[in-house]
Amino acid sequence: MRDFQVWLGTALSAFSSSSTAVVPTAATVEVQDSTSKSLVTFEDVFSGNFRVNRTMLQWTSQGEDGMYVDADSEGSLNLANIVTGNSKVLVNVSDLPKKVHGYYEYLIQPSGEHILFQVNRTKQYRYSDFSDYYVFNVQDKTIFPLAEDQHGDIQYATFSPQTDTIAYVRGNDIYIWHDGNTTRITDDGGPDVFNGVPDWVYEEEIFVDKFALWFSPDGCKLAFLRFNETGVETYSIPYYMGYPGTIKAELYPTFLDLRYPKAGSTNPTVSFNVVSIDDLGEEPEEIQYEAFDRNDTVIGEVAWVTDNSSHVIFRVFNRVQDREKIVLVDTAKNSASVVRERADESGWIDNKAAIRYIPGSSSYVDMSDESGWNHLYLYEVRSSTPTPITSGNWEVTALLNINARNKTIYYQSTERDSTERHIYSISLDGANKQALVDDSQPGYWTASFSAGGGYYIQSYNGPDLPHQKLYAAGDAFKSIKTIHNNTALAAKLSSYALPKVSWTAIEHPDGYSLNVMERLPPNFDSSKQYPVIFDPYGGPGSQSTGKTFRQVDFKAYLASDPELEYVVLTVDNRGTGLKGRKFRTVVTGQLGVFEAQDQVYVAQQYAKKPYVDASHVSMMGWSFGGFLTAKVLELGSDVFSFGIITAPVSDFRFYDSIYTERYMKLPSTNPSGYATSAVHNVTGFKDVRGGFLMQHGTGDDNVHFQNSAALVDTLTSGGVGPGNMHVHYFTDSDHGINFHGASQFVYKQMAQYLYKERMRKDEKLVHQFDRRGVVDSILRA
Repeated sequence: MRDFQVWLGTALSAFSSSSTAVVPTAATVEVQDSTSKSLVTFEDVFSGNFRVNRTMLQWTSQGEDGMYVDADSEGSLNLANIVTGNSKVLVNVSDLPKKVHGYYEYLIQPSGEHILFQVNRTKQYRYSDFSDYYVFNVQDKTIFPLAEDQHGDIQYATFSPQTDTIAYVRGNDIYIWHDGNTTRITDDGGPDVFNGVPDWVYEEEIFVDKFALWFSPDGCKLAFLRFNETGVETYSIPYYMGYPGTIKAELYPTFLDLRYPKAGSTNPTVSFNVVSIDDLGEEPEEIQYEAFDRNDTVIGEVAWVTDNSSHVIFRVFNRVQDREKIVLVDTAKNSASVVRERADESGWIDNKAAIRYIPGSSSYVDMSDESGWNHLYLYEVRSSTPTPITSGNWEVTALLNINARNKTIYYQSTERDSTERHIYSISLDGANKQALVDDSQPGYWTASFSAGGGYYIQSYNGPDLPHQKLYAAGDAFKSIKTIHNNTALAAKLSSYALPKVSWTAIEHPDGYSLNVMERLPPNFDSSKQYPVIFDPYGGPGSQSTGKTFRQVDFKAYLASDPELEYVVLTVDNRGTGLKGRKFRTVVTGQLGVFEAQDQVYVAQQYAKKPYVDASHVSMMGWSFGGFLTAKVLELGSDVFSFGIITAPVSDFRFYDSIYTERYMKLPSTNPSGYATSAVHNVTGFKDVRGGFLMQHGTGDDNVHFQNSAALVDTLTSGGVGPGNMHVHYFTDSDHGINFHGASQFVYKQMAQYLYKERMRKDEKLVHQFDRRGVVDSILRA
């Protein structure tokens, strides 16, 4: 459950990357304010007409520093220089066979000799897929299949960093392609064993990607993980329209049998392996090490820490992830030793996956919150003693680049404010820190560095209109050129009256503060009273109140439509990230308790404001946010009058082991915590004045439909009546709820229920807003 907030901006994103405009829908209901400016409509949110232009480059080491590869609208690949703007055709789409046209992705060999094209893709889980791959020779303009008999069944493929070699995974086995010859490396792959690719839970909760293999820097060795799912229980997901979905339902549902370890159940076991590319006749070597019992082990990160292939490091956690050990492998001896370890059994240890080797040295950089705040540390490969690089009561949020020659690190942090991101450079010894942007001003910045590190695109992402500029490393305040200024979007937005977005912190009497983001209706009148909608996510380590550009999305619509005019609030409760370890780990063992209390506290404070209609304060949430909405209603605080609960966890016994046990520990050792965390007390649901809506996709492979089904039964058997409980399921939709047109439906439904709540038992308001408007039009659609 990695900060899933599709309705917070992912699916609707008005500020996602795009370089092309989408033609607006013809039928829009436009409402003008007193200054004749348009208000955000429901159609605007889905139109795609308000996207921020951003450049996200695939940098390459081909040629001089600053080179990147870009695909044009026809599919040709161009090699361009970011500084000069000069470019040349690398691959003309006319040189590719028709079956490769419309490729899903491409990967360039480090030498530039070959390009790997991914086609015929079928999505599997959040990141994984099955595809065909074709190898294109740039010089000869010849192309051939990676596997002669492939039929859309290759799970992953990647080039070696040095040699003419490709590693790929098919049928959960690893293969090595070298100079046209293929060698099978493993032969035990199947339903129970995954080689080089993660199973569902490792894909979702650990690697956030579809691969689990890593070439050494010199390309001579390949490290990979093997996952054994023997004993891992199966969750069967029905597909009523036929998996992965057809127009007409079959007579009987199709079932996806998913190996899914739930809290306290059998986990996959994982082993670390190394194979020599120079001698493919040898069997892969499973590295033996002493850290935790095999059934109590989670491997979180793998990183090579030499310029050749002599040493590789991996990070090991115990099952509940409150202890970690760093294991160093000597590949020549196939031996391993623990070089450092840490324990913090009062909370959990995050898997930052931040180990970065410094080329040409015997050192690497890592992140840790051992001081109470997440910071950068320098380690010698064989040493356990850290050298702090950064420090303070703020957190490093990203390591952007390491310049080994100048011994300089570039990073992003919350140094000015937990809701902001500024970027800095600093020497490896912690000296010579320099801000690369004006850190005296609010901002949310990041940077993307060229392959050689000599240039970077500096991206300003808010709170005002985003822009991008190109800089030379070492000359932070003199840009080379502007990449995007989004003036066209600025002109378009200038014709709109937009919600007024502001950020503040509310002090709690117990001595901590809560970040709050507020959106006021565009024509806000302080003498009037407005309904309020809270939209939390609130999960461990997350943040929803960052000062990014917030404009045309679903929340802007809820604030803007004259028949809604909601004050939209986002509150980051205890347990969320970037305010220090103590703030986030206080929720350990009892998810949903402090988080719900904090949302209620802020609601109580807001209810006292003169512009808030205290009788109409609602909450909506998706995934962990849906769980949190349910926990808030469960409290029966009387401050919340309505709730929308989407794809919620209702009992963490039902959720996956690696995520859940990190925060809740084992059900066997924390039974009372699991009982308290589960949504179980029906009293609050009976008393909520406007009732609540619960919605879930039946094909959700992440937060299973079981959660909502069990919760509905709990509420029904507990006496919650149909006047309060409204339930809608979405056939075959996964966690994103977008199958067969469900995406717009789910937002129309939310708008409908919020409109009803807005109008509930208030004849004055019904008169005031009794005219055909946007809400009326979308509900009749």
